[in-house]
Amino acid sequence: MDEPQNSQLSSADDSPVLLTDIGTAQAKEWLGEEHRRLHRFPVQASRPIALRQLDAEHAMVGRWLLVDILDISKSGMCLIVSGTRDFPKGQHLLLDVRAHPGIGKLRLEAEVCWCSHTFGFTTCGVRFLEPQPTVPRLEMEHRTEHRDPNDEPWAQE
Repeated sequence: MDEPQNSQLSSADDSPVLLTDIGTAQAKEWLGEEHRRLHRFPVQASRPIALRQLDAEHAMVGRWLLVDILDISKSGMCLIVSGTRDFPKGQHLLLDVRAHPGIGKLRLEAEVCWCSHTFGFTTCGVRFLEPQPTVPRLEMEHRTEHRDPNDEPWAQE
């Protein structure tokens, strides 16, 4: 069997995201009918980001969770986290995205648009409160060990 072909796919403003043809097909299979206004780009093996819930006054609650990015656009992301988590529609989140300097910010605020639980994982779609000017370039990573974001120095900021 041939290896999947990697390709650099660019948005209208030439912000590349590493994709494979198989990844694009899998995203369509997993996500089903598309209801988004902006095209999202499937992502493979990017560095994880940290997520933390915010209360009604936008204060952080709970602990940081490490999440992986399944796809990204100028307006939001699809995220996956191990375990069953409850992120109600409309829940505000703080995303620590410092692992991806191409985003241009350390943290972004987002709102949960949908959430689904399957096979011990939680997948959710989030909308950035401030859309990005371009589709951000994400940094790649291949992990070999579990990390707790709460042990990182920035988690106490």
